[in-house]
Amino acid sequence: MTTMLSPLDAAFLWGESDSDLMNIAHLDIFRLPPDAGPGYVTEVIDHLRAFTSAATPFDRRLASSGISRILPRWERVDEPDLDYHLQRHVLPAPGGQRELGILVSRLHGIRMDRTHPLWQVHVIEGIGEGRIALYIKGHHALLDGVATVRLARKVMSDDPHERDRPAIWAYRETRAQRPRAAGTDSAATEMDSISQMLRAPFDMARAQLTGLQALTRMYGGLAEATVREVIPGMSANDDPLIKPYTAPRSILNGPITADRRIATQSFDLARITDLAARSGGTVNDVILALCAGGLRRYLAEIGELPAAALIAGMPMSFRPKDSDDAEGNATTMALATLATDIDDVRTRFATIVASTVHAKQHMSRMSATAVMAYTAMLMAPFGTGLVLGLGSRVKPMFNVVVSNLAGPRTPLHYNGMTLEEWHAVSIPLDGQALNITIMSYAGRLNLCITACATALPHIQRLAPYCGEALTELEAAFPVSGSSAEPTRRQGQSRRQ
Repeated sequence: MTTMLSPLDAAFLWGESDSDLMNIAHLDIFRLPPDAGPGYVTEVIDHLRAFTSAATPFDRRLASSGISRILPRWERVDEPDLDYHLQRHVLPAPGGQRELGILVSRLHGIRMDRTHPLWQVHVIEGIGEGRIALYIKGHHALLDGVATVRLARKVMSDDPHERDRPAIWAYRETRAQRPRAAGTDSAATEMDSISQMLRAPFDMARAQLTGLQALTRMYGGLAEATVREVIPGMSANDDPLIKPYTAPRSILNGPITADRRIATQSFDLARITDLAARSGGTVNDVILALCAGGLRRYLAEIGELPAAALIAGMPMSFRPKDSDDAEGNATTMALATLATDIDDVRTRFATIVASTVHAKQHMSRMSATAVMAYTAMLMAPFGTGLVLGLGSRVKPMFNVVVSNLAGPRTPLHYNGMTLEEWHAVSIPLDGQALNITIMSYAGRLNLCITACATALPHIQRLAPYCGEALTELEAAFPVSGSSAEPTRRQGQSRRQ
């Protein structure tokens, strides 16, 4: 039996090429238990290999029929080939973060074999005394970032002494029946089901219309902005919502190769939350601002800082908390300015805050179904450009993807190992050579830069530059003093 992919999931297959790899992953660095002996890693591998069957979605392989190349479908594989899916690596001496980054960069630049289910688990040793890493890689058609994090969380434990946790590909969860509301009977429940069934076509039509209205606002504003560029003196549009394809051309939006560069940076989450509280923004605003500061320095250093502000594409999940994490993608895209044309740190931050507020208001008007329709229509030109190989030849929809994933707040463990760092590794694309993903975990914010090393020279420097940008923000919004007034009251910008 086969299952057809949703249009959004299929788009990740249609858009993949040898350079545009749709690999997403997370890099998990574990501390071994104190009693781990010299053969502990072998024991970990043996334990994982014992799970010879796969649960959904890890049991899905692309059907090989001719029609599936046009309309891709999943077929089920009961026992995946673990010689392909589970691999072991030992870093060359001296080992450490640099060697780990080189290996993960290489692995992330390898296209997955579509004759197998589209995932792999790489166990990496030699990164330092008493530590190993798991690099868990999947195709974006199979999972989105939020689902990947949630599945990994379910496999791990809060108890450092718990053993016999399953491999991630073998984890099965039985959906508990929802309790029936007090005072309801089976007849009433049946009537509610019939009523919902009768309303479904009308609800779907309403959602499609809502999504279309939201899309009209986005692309209507784009058309007006285009006309203003052609007709001098035309009055400015007072709609502050960032429109697609108004981002400036930049080195971030050129052609790419399969050569990847992964770089990481970790921050104390308390620093971010304290800064957000005293600056008048949110944690996400602070994340955008530190990325903006880092990008300003990096691009200026290589002589590629655009005169106009860079635009960030921010993936936003509309996956319900109780949804099935195995069911493909549930992500839309919001746009916000990074205000990289503004020299003053406080004014730049205020501009980012105002932009994200309008983006969130725009998205909040839609239901999950309407967001799905809106996303399909909004991203259609972008996806078409990727499929046709035109991503780097047209004006970018946005300049850089900045994702913010919420992970567990307390430490996690896997069969006695303690998870110390959790990094989300994402996707560069033709015309989108840089992706920045930040993931919170156990009081830390872990930043991961995934980029095309060919398109962006020395891009690994961006990670520490983001750390320095955070320090600049803290200096601009000190813990006490009159300078910590709300950012929305800041004056006019001083542009570079």
